[in-house]
Amino acid sequence: MKVKEIHEFLNRMWGDIFTLNEELKRELPERGFKVEDVEEVFGAYVFIDGSWEVMNYPHPAFEVKPQIEVGATPESYYFVVAIPKERLSEGFLGLFLELFPRSFIYGSENFLSDFYNWRRDGRVSPREVIERIEESDEKVLQFEANFGSVEALKKGLERLIDLGREWEIFDL
Repeated sequence: MKVKEIHEFLNRMWGDIFTLNEELKRELPERGFKVEDVEEVFGAYVFIDGSWEVMNYPHPAFEVKPQIEVGATPESYYFVVAIPKERLSEGFLGLFLELFPRSFIYGSENFLSDFYNWRRDGRVSPREVIERIEESDEKVLQFEANFGSVEALKKGLERLIDLGREWEIFDL
């Protein structure tokens, strides 16, 4: 383990999220969203070697209200959007999986048991994912998308906002 490499990686990850946060604070209020400050998030999970592993260390994240968390972990840059089950449709889900191929879908209550996992499921049909969700007791679903760069995350967030408005998933 090289401490300098870890130090530089963490500084870049945190710096990217602080910069993105400031950009979004200038851009998103005119679209009806409120961008909160960056926080240290503890107790999150990251998908490593085929399973969800707890992160006992903090990672940077912030809320884009309503319903979105944006952040970074050692695995990737990400957003998570919370969608009430009654607002979910096969059409939205299909477009989400098409636009965001590196994604996870899991519940709010039992978040370690996912309905879709890009590392495991590959290209399953949206109908199959919807059926898994419908059979569950989950009331709110978490749609997470992962990105390799902060620039890709920002573009993905813009796409999510457009998609969410089109399919009326946001409480705006």
